[in-house]
Amino acid sequence: MSAIAQLLFPSTCLLCNSPGLDLCALCENKIKRNHRPILLTDTQLWAGALYGDELSELILLAKEKHISPARNFLAQLLVESFMRARSEHGESRPVFLVPIPSSKSANRSRGYRHAYLLAGELRKKISSPNRNLITVHEALVVNRKVSDQTNLNKQEREHNVQGAYSVRKLNRIQEQADLFLVDDVVTTGSSVREGIRTLREAGVRPLGVLAAGVSPRLFS
Repeated sequence: MSAIAQLLFPSTCLLCNSPGLDLCALCENKIKRNHRPILLTDTQLWAGALYGDELSELILLAKEKHISPARNFLAQLLVESFMRARSEHGESRPVFLVPIPSSKSANRSRGYRHAYLLAGELRKKISSPNRNLITVHEALVVNRKVSDQTNLNKQEREHNVQGAYSVRKLNRIQEQADLFLVDDVVTTGSSVREGIRTLREAGVRPLGVLAAGVSPRLFS
């Protein structure tokens, strides 16, 4: 935002409406960073923060209300996750970022593809001379009607997404590239596990999962 625009339309915190920043220091400090990877089945998940009320609100603002500063903050958490993953596996290979897709009806009602935009913001924020080797690739698509997962338990979520994804444009994914699934938050892991299973059936093995947030329950 330019200096003139800031004078005319000063920023307020997305969560508490205090003036000054898109996210004030007090609210940001309530979002606890996460530095531990989690093993989902046999695939590592890197998540930038622990899922809680403040992060939940930011995800809602980005996902359902298309609020760019909220999406930017989620993307920054994804950058932190990506850099930890790359430090562990090296940075010499090209990267495919594959968003976990929403249903077609959700995309139509919103007017945008939230996970795709989030993965794109992640790519733009990566400070690397090899950024041109990073591609956002919508390899997964939803192939049938799925219910909103918000109020479903773990077993219901797994049943809801079982067989719900298909792989497209597989020829663009090269054996010499690292593939990461990208999601805003992982709560039970049902969606990313199904994404991993679908890709593996198509002959592609994801290197890992990147998420802005992760439920603390997955550590127990």
